[in-house]
Amino acid sequence: MPEIREGGVNVTPLIDIVMCLIIFFMLVAKIGVDTGADRNIDIPTSILGTDIKDMGNTLVLNVVNGPSGVPDPQPIVTALVKGQMQELKLRDFYNGKTQDQLLNTLKLFREGDPTLKMAANPDFKVVIRGDKSLSFRFLAPVLMDCNLAHVKSFAFDTKQPA
Repeated sequence: MPEIREGGVNVTPLIDIVMCLIIFFMLVAKIGVDTGADRNIDIPTSILGTDIKDMGNTLVLNVVNGPSGVPDPQPIVTALVKGQMQELKLRDFYNGKTQDQLLNTLKLFREGDPTLKMAANPDFKVVIRGDKSLSFRFLAPVLMDCNLAHVKSFAFDTKQPA
């Protein structure tokens, strides 16, 4: 009988398994990315339309009706900006001046900002998630700001009928 020597453990199969796990987690890591869509908004149904396959390079705007009973109501617009959900006002009074936070944010995403290390993005897209009870008087200023920011492509988020 040959003499049995105790040698080292063969780690080659272990390395193969670890590499397969790394590749697996790299592929499925895109699933948990937050697009900024407000799941509390009841979006309208539509039988027409196409699925957006690539949600990269897009900003999702959640739009609901503004408060009633005020002299100049604004729509309530929220979006995921710099990793946080923020409300973007159309008319915000700051230091005696009126600012349009939505327009400024859209321009920032499209034109970029070197101080924030954001490159210009002429192919920037907007997805509007409007509540199904949203009236046009609250949607129109959002569309106007998209036009003023020179957004080339925007879409409305809808769901398939049951």
